[in-house]
Amino acid sequence: MRIRTSFFMALLMLLAWSVLFTSGAGPAGLPPERVLYEKESLYHHIRVSQVANYRYLSFNRARGNQSAVNVNDPYELKFAYTKASFLALAFFEQEPQTILYVGLGGGSMPRVMAQYLPNAKIDLVEIDPDVIMVAKKYFLFEPTPNMRIFEQDGRQYLRRTTEKYDLIFLDAYNDAAIPFHLTTKEFFEIVKQRLTPRGLVATNIWGPASNEFYYSEIKTFQEVFPRVYVINAVTTNNNIFFVTQENIEITAVDFQKKARALQTRYRFPFALDLYARTFEDLTHKKVDANVLLDDFAPVEVLRSRRAGNP
Repeated sequence: MRIRTSFFMALLMLLAWSVLFTSGAGPAGLPPERVLYEKESLYHHIRVSQVANYRYLSFNRARGNQSAVNVNDPYELKFAYTKASFLALAFFEQEPQTILYVGLGGGSMPRVMAQYLPNAKIDLVEIDPDVIMVAKKYFLFEPTPNMRIFEQDGRQYLRRTTEKYDLIFLDAYNDAAIPFHLTTKEFFEIVKQRLTPRGLVATNIWGPASNEFYYSEIKTFQEVFPRVYVINAVTTNNNIFFVTQENIEITAVDFQKKARALQTRYRFPFALDLYARTFEDLTHKKVDANVLLDDFAPVEVLRSRRAGNP
């Protein structure tokens, strides 16, 4: 009797596991992941999936997600670095009027920026037409009347345009790294020409714990811009660099004060102070790294090597 009971218990457990895996249920009872779209585009392996009310965009599942949207609340920012990036507004006494995003992803940051700065003119540059389609169809991205989308390489756009921007966000990634031609001294010299006199560049870069490229990028910023600052996204390995057109020093105390004023003014549903406390001035930091040049920018090699710098 004991043998038959054990047999039936084992059979029930086997059936339960079979149901679990064939239904696609996630770990610990999480809802199953559903793949909504998958395609090999000219530039990426695009994959759109959904778990519960969140949709995710990935270019390589092994390396995480490029974007996310809450289908019940498209204005929610899912990732820490997207929230931290809004500290760029702390550098402005008056709201930026012209903003450029290089790299669209799912369009979460420009959508939220347009919500808080409805009068700002926002330009978006994305090289992959399939990413633009996916942002609109699956990530609920609807350009406002003040938005323009350019299907173009970011560097090519910046070299050809005559527009000047108060704020430029750089967030163009492929599945493994930032394309090398968007990391070099020559590229940032072009970017600097496209800034207004009070202009600021914000760029998302992996942190130094697993990224030797981090130090080369600091060195490259120092070669081009008068001031270089960084904050940490705290809960992830993302760092947001802020590099300025003006040579005006901002202390950590000043920046945290500006962040609190920003929080009060816009009532962001996330705590900017969490990220503002990590503020660091890197303008004069001694860095043992190579400047990235068009003739020398081994981004993926540096990205894969663990940094030895303190």
